[in-house]
Amino acid sequence: MTTAERYGIGIDIGGTFTDIAAVRLSDLAVTIAKVPTTPANPSIGFFVAIDALAERLGLSTDALLAATDRLVHGTTHGTNAVVARHGAKVGLVATAGHGDTISIMKGGGRTSGLPPDRILHVPSTGKPEPYVPKQLIVEVPERIDSDGDIVAPLDEARARERIRHLIDQGVEAIAISLLWSIRNPVHERRLREIVAELAPSLYVCCAHEIGVSTGEYPRTMATVLNAYVGPLMLDYVRAIEEGVAARGLTRPVLFAQCAGGAISGDEVRAAPIRTLQSGPVSGVIASAFLGRALGEGNLITADMGGTTLDVAVIRGHQPMTRHLSKFERFELALPMLDLESIGAGGGSIAWCDDTGGLQVGPRSAGSVPGPACYGAGGVEPTVTDADVVLGIIDPDKFLHGAMRLDRGLAEAAVDRLAAKLGLGPMETAAGINRIVDNRMADLIQRMSVMRGFDPRDFALYAFGGGGPVHAGAMAREAGIGRIVVPLLNVSSVWSAFGAATADISYVHQEPLLLPMPADAATLAEHLAKLEARGRADLPDDADPAAVQIFRTARMRYAMQVHDVEVPLDAPPASEEDVAVIIERFHQVYERLFGAGAGYREGGVVVTALGVRVNLPVARPEVGRIERAPVSRGSRSVYWDELGGAVDTPVITANGPGPAGAMAGPLLIALPDTVVVVRPGQSAAFDDFGNLVLTLGNAA
Repeated sequence: MTTAERYGIGIDIGGTFTDIAAVRLSDLAVTIAKVPTTPANPSIGFFVAIDALAERLGLSTDALLAATDRLVHGTTHGTNAVVARHGAKVGLVATAGHGDTISIMKGGGRTSGLPPDRILHVPSTGKPEPYVPKQLIVEVPERIDSDGDIVAPLDEARARERIRHLIDQGVEAIAISLLWSIRNPVHERRLREIVAELAPSLYVCCAHEIGVSTGEYPRTMATVLNAYVGPLMLDYVRAIEEGVAARGLTRPVLFAQCAGGAISGDEVRAAPIRTLQSGPVSGVIASAFLGRALGEGNLITADMGGTTLDVAVIRGHQPMTRHLSKFERFELALPMLDLESIGAGGGSIAWCDDTGGLQVGPRSAGSVPGPACYGAGGVEPTVTDADVVLGIIDPDKFLHGAMRLDRGLAEAAVDRLAAKLGLGPMETAAGINRIVDNRMADLIQRMSVMRGFDPRDFALYAFGGGGPVHAGAMAREAGIGRIVVPLLNVSSVWSAFGAATADISYVHQEPLLLPMPADAATLAEHLAKLEARGRADLPDDADPAAVQIFRTARMRYAMQVHDVEVPLDAPPASEEDVAVIIERFHQVYERLFGAGAGYREGGVVVTALGVRVNLPVARPEVGRIERAPVSRGSRSVYWDELGGAVDTPVITANGPGPAGAMAGPLLIALPDTVVVVRPGQSAAFDDFGNLVLTLGNAA
């Protein structure tokens, strides 16, 4: 190790643990660390993680940061504020007559985002509580039509009066969302100027800068949530930037974004909503990279941490994306990777409902107090406690042995729940796992089957601290026959690794309404403008020849409401190219909704164009590796499939072990997680540093 070494670092703050990964740029070797998250102030855990990583590298923190060329941070700070509802007090400025947009929502607002059992119980449904109360929504006289023409000029006197009312109410941020501002933002810009005159320090954002969706509701909702997290994210970004600069980092900090890739701190300050779900998204990007290297194009990713399970689909080497997202039951005009989460993690609490039935989650013990076995004050049984009781997790070797778990406290927590259920402690622990595993399998099936994919055609990439532990059961229930635990020792911090190796990436979209076949030159002109905007966002020293351009069109059948995303190989240059785009739309539509579902005679419309501009970074090469010796032992593990506890082989691996298949039941202990090979399944170390599980029930 020399001071001449340079590093790329990724940090992912989750609900329970903060993960960090460093890629040494000289040989692309990876070093990782994992520390508990500090919920009251996540930046504390951020810097503790850097300290832990520096210690593993044999460097001081200052020396490590001075040798760091890029640091990318995936943060859940804004996400947690939205979920916990502890964001800013927001005022909303809307066009006269449209102040109730976020309350009206859409026709399905009462049931949006609810599980099937709640939807079927109509009396229990209702719209979620708005993030802006009615008394903080003001309307201003103005009107711009769908062509961008000013129908009614902005009444500035009335606008000043209404904005002053919000300021007097003590708002901490103002969201401005006017009708058809995406066609002509002149009135939104003028309102922002008025806010700056009346309250220069107030956080303010405009809808035309946040989303370009033609839907008034999702565009307004995205702007509201952007304002909701804006002030706290400004403080958080400043704390991170100033903290790492004081410790020796000479390069600007980058932040992971929900659309994949990394953006600058200035971009986060302008639109902090882009950081929602940015941590889990980084794991999806890393999985797409590995799948590409292994020649595996169809993947389902399962990132199980301490609080949530995050699932995404990669098809043809490309992660699925969406331009409208649901978050806390609201619809947002926010382009992001198509990723969904449920409250199913190691810290998910098991409880007994009013009918005496066993339930697991979505409430989590988090990192404080954490599962009962942490010995930090938690008394309710969690999934991690169940894993300890069953013998799956070794209490003495948790987190590379850096954290000792208390088996007695785990057993006591499970025993109390078992007494309520009238079951034995082992049956209760197994029941906890069975319920959470089936909930996770349900999410995998929703993410695949409901999008027109057969999960049997996909491999499951399982990572995070809990992914390898529960992948065998969730894949079995979802009908998946092959599991990959990626790069073994890196798998538990896979999202941090994804952040460390994330491309700098900017996504720009433009709403359109072009009946097809449209003029090829017109389409190409719009795409060129979007590409120019994306290239302008890149660092000044970016090599133009290295830049990657990905183009898409959103298209629908005429008179239909919903559109689908169609990839474009290049800007169209002829009528033939336009015809190819139309035919590709028909293919995408029928793949999603079934053969014959499309109505070709009705015509096709382009509703939006999008361009992603990528500046790639160096990633570790996935090549053949040298195998390492493993140590072998055994311990008693309760297997639900076998109806009891059996002495189970335990293989401890610090790298790829010997070749050959290993039959379950079997545990493969890695430094920060354990891979559970269930009865009827087998596992093998492949030639590239991964562990591959094959399920006996594979179709």
